[in-house]
Amino acid sequence: MRQTLVGLTLAILLTACAAQDATTNITPDAWRADLRYLAAELPRRHVNAFHTNTRERFADEVARLDAAIPRLTNDESVVGLMRTVALIGDGHTHLDLPPSFPRYPIELHWFGDELRVVAAGAPYHAALGARVVAIGDVPLAELMKRTTELVPRDETAGRTRETAAMQLTSPEVLHGLGVIADRERAPFVLDNAAGERITVTLSPVRIGDFSSWRVAGGDKPPLYLRRLNEPWWTEFLPDTQTVYFSFSAYPQEAEFRERAAALAKLLDESHTHRLVIDLRRNQGGDFQRFRSLLLPIIEARSAINRAGGLFVIIGPGTFSAAGVSALDLRNRAHAILVGTPAGIRPNHYGDSAEFRLPNSGLRISYATQFHRFGTDTDSEIVPDKRIEPTWEEFRAGRDPIMEWILSYAR
Repeated sequence: MRQTLVGLTLAILLTACAAQDATTNITPDAWRADLRYLAAELPRRHVNAFHTNTRERFADEVARLDAAIPRLTNDESVVGLMRTVALIGDGHTHLDLPPSFPRYPIELHWFGDELRVVAAGAPYHAALGARVVAIGDVPLAELMKRTTELVPRDETAGRTRETAAMQLTSPEVLHGLGVIADRERAPFVLDNAAGERITVTLSPVRIGDFSSWRVAGGDKPPLYLRRLNEPWWTEFLPDTQTVYFSFSAYPQEAEFRERAAALAKLLDESHTHRLVIDLRRNQGGDFQRFRSLLLPIIEARSAINRAGGLFVIIGPGTFSAAGVSALDLRNRAHAILVGTPAGIRPNHYGDSAEFRLPNSGLRISYATQFHRFGTDTDSEIVPDKRIEPTWEEFRAGRDPIMEWILSYAR
């Protein structure tokens, strides 16, 4: 596939609201001041900062990092702060490096136990489709062990694995973890499609212009890989009387109302018998807006609000309010959830707010509320039909989830 894109997991990075004026080039004293500010403000602002780890463990990590900072590089200090914030555990509490920071121009995605390069910018197209073996002399298993310590780990396993893998394209993270000696050169060791072991040495770029990027796969991408820069779009599939709705973001109320009305018009005028809502890349928003403006439209239409008439696609990228909306569609309508578990627990800390560290300007996101949308034993939003696309299907440009839905619909 050749297309301008915001990618599968890369969308998580680029849709984040992050400081554009942050820096990692500050003195050790400034890093220690940022750490002290973090240690005071995060427990004070978070609704329940020690729901996963104890206050004592958090304090011990702060003390350890404070003592170490004079001996650390800037990137090691960044990684130390990320590790400290990640101790809180929930998916809404994390330290993000801004999307304005350079990244290595590849996108990685898990297929079973294999991490593959699914998209790459020029001049690194030789990496497309290859399986990640190591970076330098650090094997993938060790890379994942190190990056997992930097991300929230109290949501779902799939979410943790995806967000940890995203850290592998950050020069600051790889340098701060001691994986590479030079941010400008990251030697990715790969097994390519021909079965050859190659090393592709990547240099970071500012992500934004995707005109030189290519996606591994067939010449005709499946629906979910089209129009990736559009957060809300629909298409009527006349052969199966299906409306496909790619719902990847929650607009502001006026726009949401307008778009919901347009969807209602399409559902009525197309005389569709089924609606597919794709939440695979939806990072969340205001679930109350969905409940008030869109859910009633779906509930009121018996042609789709029936067994076999409403399908919702979920996965690790279905986060925060998107997971709540998936549950609403199953509990209040007749939706069949398809895919892999969502990236958020039914009962979770959410409604994130943020503050910035005074010297680096780095952004800290934190949870302000606890939501309960399941029983005490519900640990995941589990699909009714679990389908995990394989590398072979992705490479062939197929979407087995939509194939199953359309087959079911017949």
